[in-house]
Amino acid sequence: MPYRVAVAAFAASLCLAAGAAHAADQSYSEACMKPMPAGSPDPAVRDVHFHTTGSGGLITISACVVSAHANALQGVAANVGIFSKDGVLINYAGQSYTNVAPLANPPADGPKLVLLYGVSIQIDDKYGQDFAPDTVVALTTVACTKPLPDCAPGPAVSSTLLLPVQVDQDLGAKAK
Repeated sequence: MPYRVAVAAFAASLCLAAGAAHAADQSYSEACMKPMPAGSPDPAVRDVHFHTTGSGGLITISACVVSAHANALQGVAANVGIFSKDGVLINYAGQSYTNVAPLANPPADGPKLVLLYGVSIQIDDKYGQDFAPDTVVALTTVACTKPLPDCAPGPAVSSTLLLPVQVDQDLGAKAK
């Protein structure tokens, strides 16, 4: 299967996984499910990965948005910056989601809500995978004050997070 088709299927599966209702809780990464320390940002972004072909071009960004609150999020929007090693912004990609339901069986000390985030973006081939070790994520959420489907949205909460990024060369060889 050509890598562009594989990337599209991967991104679509991440979007579907973040649907309005969780029929059953999925298996999430250990990084996504670790406990949420008191005083840490909530909601937070964890486990940021850039999935590349090693030669630039198309990059898929994956992460998880987590919250210790048990209410649904009416809206989630995240923009992730892609920076070169010298700190220059190469590009950024964003994705938004609506009506993100909490986990059906959350762990006692872990997040009560987990959203799998995925987006793809094209970058100039000249950058290859020579990225900065950190990224900046702009996150905006609107929590429900009542359970879905009623919701009653609360105020929007915005934060800017400096996070480590893992570069994974897992999308296969670049198509010719």
